[in-house]
Amino acid sequence: MVKKLAFYVLMAALLCSPISAAAQEDAHSGKEHSNVDAAAIERFVQAQLENAQSPGAAVVIVSGNRVVYAKGFGVADREAGIPATSSTLFELGSTSKAFTGLALLQLEQQGALRLDDPVTRYIPWLQLTYKGQAANVTLAHLLHHTSGVPFASLASIPIDSGEQALEQTVRALSGAELDDRPGGRYQYATINYDVLGLVIQQVSGMSYEAYMSQMLQRLGMNDTVPAAQLTDRQRLAKGYKFAFGSPRLFEAPAYRGNTPAGYILSNADDIGRWLLLQLGTDRMSEGDRAMIERSHRPDTAVVPDTNQNYYAAGWFVSVDGEEWSHQGSNPNFSSYFIVRPQERLGVGVLANINSAYTFHIGKGLMRLLREQEPPPVEADYYPQLDRIAMVALIVISVITIVLASAAIRIPGQLRHQRRAFVPPKGRRSIGLGAAFVLTGAYFWGIGGLLGKAFAGLPLDVVAVWSPVTVIWLVYALYIVGGITFLFFIAVWLFPAGKRRSEPLPPIAIEEVK
Repeated sequence: MVKKLAFYVLMAALLCSPISAAAQEDAHSGKEHSNVDAAAIERFVQAQLENAQSPGAAVVIVSGNRVVYAKGFGVADREAGIPATSSTLFELGSTSKAFTGLALLQLEQQGALRLDDPVTRYIPWLQLTYKGQAANVTLAHLLHHTSGVPFASLASIPIDSGEQALEQTVRALSGAELDDRPGGRYQYATINYDVLGLVIQQVSGMSYEAYMSQMLQRLGMNDTVPAAQLTDRQRLAKGYKFAFGSPRLFEAPAYRGNTPAGYILSNADDIGRWLLLQLGTDRMSEGDRAMIERSHRPDTAVVPDTNQNYYAAGWFVSVDGEEWSHQGSNPNFSSYFIVRPQERLGVGVLANINSAYTFHIGKGLMRLLREQEPPPVEADYYPQLDRIAMVALIVISVITIVLASAAIRIPGQLRHQRRAFVPPKGRRSIGLGAAFVLTGAYFWGIGGLLGKAFAGLPLDVVAVWSPVTVIWLVYALYIVGGITFLFFIAVWLFPAGKRRSEPLPPIAIEEVK
């Protein structure tokens, strides 16, 4: 996922700072400082964006208490030719969770709630069970992804742009069976933070979106807003996703109820400010400093994830505590934030396509800043899926053409008596039964394979997130299976044979006496 970060002014005293000046420069100009090799950064980012075929991105780097680099790359709108800049808004994806986590901690600091409170204290109707028994899920469990809510709960998030979308999203979770005992194991489930968003709404007496806007403006992040509150859509980059070998414009459905977990909008200017807040810039109150420090404290009572990270309030924290990071993915946007607190460094990348290169750019830039070689490029999942699906579609198309050409000849063969109906008796009935069994097994196998490949997510959810070619492939697999079965039935019931000759006239035979 690619993220775009930069520094946005918190107070009037900062309006003349370098980041503000940079925001007024040309869309593709970036600020340079003596301790940053801007040329090396740009070469690296440009090369990765070309590999990713990313339409546009933005990058921001902070060091100490200032932004040392910020620049937009590519386009925010490819069709209109609008360049990406440090003021271009992007959907953040799951890096939105850190904002929601901070809002929850702000309410805790104000004494309005406690993290060890059960979620039912604030949402009484949200009933969750584990092994058939009512489960005691706390706010801390939701915050740290140890609630036991399964990853596949993503599928329950409804497409909804209405005012009640957040509550409807959480209601879709009510009655769910947990995968694990609450507090027993880390398991990422994006809807955990939607539940926290509704808690924030219930406790504050304000809509989640209004509360977040108020908090963000207080922190000096005036361009960062929940998606539904954006008034000027021209400021938001167009989102793209892969289809048939290249990024294509994609209008994703509205998941307003998923805003606390993934649909905060921001730009590089504001994210620069956000990263500086994580590093403890001196232009913040002691209360905010304590609150932000608390947001970096992970739950170490559970085993770390496969990358050896614990989870805090919207941040992955390395086991040694030397790195905080988070990746964000939406169907047509991505982001990545990484902070090295002891070295006072932070990097953010934003992109208008869902790509693993966003993550790679962020990691690579951090290593460049630390005078290390960038990590090897990891395979980008979505273009790989797209290529595999295209190859499979070509193979299936060839098979379908061969079957279709053979099937077209069957009616003519029947008219010319080269085929004739043979009732399915004896061994032929066994063969017919075997065809039904094998076809059923094929469809069952395809369903099982897709279930594994898509982590149990239903096809309508996969259609939103995956390349278009993947969905075409799914339909093609079922269609070619059905066509093959029907073709077999036709040739089995109407087998080919030699053309019958005309009947011979009767021959008179003299009796031999």
